[in-house]
Amino acid sequence: MDFVEFRRLVDAMGLTPEASEEMDRWGHESAPRLKQALLELYTTIADNPDLSAFFDDVEQLSHVRQKQYEHWRTLLSGLFDETYLESAKRIGTVHCSIGLEPHAFLTGYAAVLSALLRDASQLDGGAGRKGHRASQSPDIVIDALTRAALLDIGVALTSYSEAEQSRARLSRLKFSNAFRQAFTHSMSELDTAMGSLNQAAGQLANPDPAEDQGLNAAELAQSVTRSTAAVQVQLDELKSKMNEFLTATGAA
Repeated sequence: MDFVEFRRLVDAMGLTPEASEEMDRWGHESAPRLKQALLELYTTIADNPDLSAFFDDVEQLSHVRQKQYEHWRTLLSGLFDETYLESAKRIGTVHCSIGLEPHAFLTGYAAVLSALLRDASQLDGGAGRKGHRASQSPDIVIDALTRAALLDIGVALTSYSEAEQSRARLSRLKFSNAFRQAFTHSMSELDTAMGSLNQAAGQLANPDPAEDQGLNAAELAQSVTRSTAAVQVQLDELKSKMNEFLTATGAA
């Protein structure tokens, strides 16, 4: 997704400058809640062996949590520029590269978004969030937050899909090159084997009267056997490479 396409998506999502400004105002006050939501999420991740396996250690997990906080703060600012786009795309690309399935990403995302929506619902259009100063409509903030979150998810998943497709293309190219090399080698070996078979067949069809026919026939039989075995080996190799290629490209 390039920036032009992204900006069209922003407009289509109805993220107007006014809505983004309201979300940004609320976002500053909600920063502590965002930090708490991310802390709870990454604590859950650390306690889950399947998810914590994606991180080398606690320090890396803490570093990723901080990066997520920075990304969410950028999202809530409503400043949908190239810096934000690259951050959102990077999330999808990294998840694809480490093998984190989209459902795991969405589960964690839902936990954070739910916490923020609950916080936004505490706003009171007349008095601000209960106990707070800002006077904002919860409907406007919740609407903008929902649209921004869906935009964010869409960019990340699109980036994940693009990275996965790129990896699949590279895999297909790798195996097609390997298959092409194996095919070329096998065809050369087959040509040699078939040449031996043709030569043996010619000798059988036109025996040399001066040769000992019994000995000649035995030698020819051995030659035919060896050549036939060589042909079978190459055919088996071609079949194996073809199956490997089809499996790697998902065609099998």
